[in-house]
Amino acid sequence: MSLLSEKTKGSLSGLEFRVLSREIASALAGTYVSNIYSIGESQLLRMRRPGGAEGESTEVSLVLSPKLGAWITEKPARVETTEFTTALRSNLLRARLASVTQFDLDRVLILEFEGRGDDRFKLVLELMPPGNLVLTGPDAKIVLVLREVKTEARRLAKGYPYAPPAQTRASLETLTKGDLANALAREKMLGRALGRGLSVPRRYVDEILARLSHGQEDSTDIPGAEVDRIMATVKEMLATLEAHPSPCLVRTDEDSVEVMVIEPTGREVVETSPTLSPLLDKLLFSGILTAEEEAASRLEEEESKGGAHKRRALELQATIADLESKKTGLAKLSGDLRQLAPLVRAAPDAEQAVETAKAAKVLPSDLQSSLDKLAEKGQASIASAIFDRAKRTERDIQDIDDAIKKLQPKLKKESGKEETARVKAIPLSKAKKEWYEKFRWFFTTSGKLAIGGRDAQTNTTLIRRHMQDEDTVYHADLFGSPFFILKGGKEQTAEEVKEVAKATATFSSAWKTGLGAADAYWVAPEQVGAAGPSGEYLAHGSFAINGKKNFVTKNTVEVAVGIDEGGRIISGPEEAIMTAARGHVTLVPSREKPSDTAKKVLHELTAYASPQVSLGVDDVLRMLPAGGGKIIRRRADKKAP
Repeated sequence: MSLLSEKTKGSLSGLEFRVLSREIASALAGTYVSNIYSIGESQLLRMRRPGGAEGESTEVSLVLSPKLGAWITEKPARVETTEFTTALRSNLLRARLASVTQFDLDRVLILEFEGRGDDRFKLVLELMPPGNLVLTGPDAKIVLVLREVKTEARRLAKGYPYAPPAQTRASLETLTKGDLANALAREKMLGRALGRGLSVPRRYVDEILARLSHGQEDSTDIPGAEVDRIMATVKEMLATLEAHPSPCLVRTDEDSVEVMVIEPTGREVVETSPTLSPLLDKLLFSGILTAEEEAASRLEEEESKGGAHKRRALELQATIADLESKKTGLAKLSGDLRQLAPLVRAAPDAEQAVETAKAAKVLPSDLQSSLDKLAEKGQASIASAIFDRAKRTERDIQDIDDAIKKLQPKLKKESGKEETARVKAIPLSKAKKEWYEKFRWFFTTSGKLAIGGRDAQTNTTLIRRHMQDEDTVYHADLFGSPFFILKGGKEQTAEEVKEVAKATATFSSAWKTGLGAADAYWVAPEQVGAAGPSGEYLAHGSFAINGKKNFVTKNTVEVAVGIDEGGRIISGPEEAIMTAARGHVTLVPSREKPSDTAKKVLHELTAYASPQVSLGVDDVLRMLPAGGGKIIRRRADKKAP
């Protein structure tokens, strides 16, 4: 079963974090950070394992997402560099992973790294909304934080000591009978008492109740013996988790799945795995792609204001910072080796020379492994090899200096430019924008306006400000979908349903993942709610759907882009664009760079542009789904006047 059609429900809990902490620690033992990239707010740590007997090293990627969680991934993604990422690199590059732990069964993951010399860093992932990443230094004070927190209860800022967030509910690990009795006393229904009193999400509350043959609405007025049974069930569940976790995906309703780490009682298991990361990779990676889409949207805005040169300057700065960091590490290595060489040479015999070299703990791994072989030739050979490595390291430093000198003029050039070059732009005034143009939008063949979200923020704005009783609301049947609203959709036709469902699927993560078709559904406005079920967190830009969903299956993932009579770039389902555009092209998903796709589309459409309107690559990018595309059809109608 493909999980691309499933919708993720809920978020990772402390129980999943417990399994992940052990899984990541085991899988990445002995690795070091070879590079760090960003995917939206998420950080992608490339972890390399030094070569073994054959000398070949291996590399694996670790995702740290402050909104979704942590897992090991094998999927490629568009990676970028932010200021936060550059700062992380300067501290963690080539640092070895020493341990992965969890704070008190909470959604806090702590990765400890051994840096240069005696440096110790901790990278803390906090999943509690809005999510955070915090780096602390050897003195346990904060070196870097993704989101500063300045409240009476807590302060996360550079220079302050780090303290984990306070728990408001009882941890299963330290749960006492008194904690449980207090939770039961505050509520009338058993499910609500456990959900609000214990630090676990709804799915595990359901599991506890199922093992006890209780229901969510059962009374909390239970005898002491039953309280003891609840305590025993919780402890038994934790013991199973510690000894034999069972990562799986569990269906919650007709179109939603959740991750669990224990085998559920009486619920459909969609998929199992020996480890948790592969399941999270399938289930959550599309959420990372959604973050990419939001980042791409912000990038379009930056480039329209001349931000392309600024972005390239930041990339050059990050590259230079990486080189400077490597240079610093090599300089320290060279100095240490030069100090060690005479000590080894002065040793009374080869055996003592080997001990001296090993005790210094500064030798690169390949030189360390060759000590015994060198010892056969005497301590002078060991000292000579160490000195030669110092000289080779100094040559590497010189190469880095030369590379930095070549990059600095490019940085100066990019920093001095204020405007982004526009490809084949018509240098005239922009058309006046309508209110709906900040969203995804098109007019159906019958003339109704359909508007959709571009990211989490516009999804929220769309539903809260522009949804009315006479509309209909659309969403793709997969994680990472915009909401679309068909204005006046209460009386929608079958053709309108087909067109809006197709647009919703096309502008979802289905495009980025390269799907040829995807399902969507529509509901009435009163079925859209801002609050999720008890115990579940709805991410920013997400809304709960209640009641029956009207499915529209196998919608083709393709988009038509054209120019309308007013000279605007428009996009949407081909049926609708054909009626409104002078000419258009139709695209399907492709691995091509989005900017290259936009240039090709602009080249095709320039002949139909109005001389009164200025158009550029940015205008096309804004109307495309997030990701590259391939032109499969062209339609010429009439040239511009």
